[in-house]
Amino acid sequence: MNLRRIPKQQTVIIDTNILFYAAQRNSMQCVEVLERSASGEISGIIPVHILAEFTHVLMLAEARDLELIKGSNPAKQLFQAPNKVKALYRYDGLIRDLLSIGFRIETIEKADFFTAISIQRLHGILINDALLIAVAKRLRVSAVVSADKIFEDIKDISLYKPDDIKS
Repeated sequence: MNLRRIPKQQTVIIDTNILFYAAQRNSMQCVEVLERSASGEISGIIPVHILAEFTHVLMLAEARDLELIKGSNPAKQLFQAPNKVKALYRYDGLIRDLLSIGFRIETIEKADFFTAISIQRLHGILINDALLIAVAKRLRVSAVVSADKIFEDIKDISLYKPDDIKS
């Protein structure tokens, strides 16, 4: 279902790609989801591992924009160049802005990993996606906001996704 169809007062788990598309202004629907969550119209939950993944993605994007990294394995390039990491600052402001608008940040519990491994085996999805679903199941949240179609096949989960992503 389209992001604009999220009912008022719905609680949703938000995936990394939604945050990234909003930050990059590649989807106005993603921006609107963040705005709706900030206003309290919907309740957005970001699992802590998604926040960490989003921070990592922002750091890599900033390093690419500044031409501090090129080619393959950008994380390794930054790992081997602490001074380049120290030069990154834009992502910090974006993360602070995100945290200031009222999202609930949800921790990962030990049991979530066991649930995630079962979900991973059942659906053949990667662990970060499986953890997102495990957190949703633990919190009894039935809606996920993501651009990833892989969530379409997860039983008991409604997927809301953007259809206006600019490449």
